[in-house]
Amino acid sequence: MNYKYALCIGMVSLALTNSVSAQEADAAVGKYIPPEKDSVIEIFKCGDKYCGKTVCIKDNAYPEKDKDKGVPGTPYLDHNNENPALRTRPNLGMQFITGFEYVGEGTYKNGKIYNPRDGKTYCGKFTVIDGGNKLDLKGTLCSITFIGKTNTWNKLAGVSLDDPRWDCVDKKKK
Repeated sequence: MNYKYALCIGMVSLALTNSVSAQEADAAVGKYIPPEKDSVIEIFKCGDKYCGKTVCIKDNAYPEKDKDKGVPGTPYLDHNNENPALRTRPNLGMQFITGFEYVGEGTYKNGKIYNPRDGKTYCGKFTVIDGGNKLDLKGTLCSITFIGKTNTWNKLAGVSLDDPRWDCVDKKKK
């Protein structure tokens, strides 16, 4: 076998390996519903990492009983944020998952997860399971990574976002 032929085969093999690896890494990309079934989260590529944002919220308005947190009937805001300047930003459309790196075997690590429910930021990882139909998302204290919580998110399927109770970033207002 001549040198040029071997080099050509090597380059094609490397290109195919990188293509398969990129497809494997993008397996988490999509829309998911967390266990509370009150929001839709989109996982997407942000540069060479993976991020997530809230794209739909069910019943996205403060109820009368929560008037100490927000004006009843208005959309939820990031009122628990430790930074007072961010407390008026809407939860809908908020990017709260940042900087996850694909490390192989369906696992993404080294990112941060902001929880608007308590205003805290956590370290975390997530893993694609069930052929890409679910994500196991684990948030941990950054200083003590064995203390944390894992949630399983299901890929969006069988949920009608046309229901008026759903407020979505790409939904036309009536």
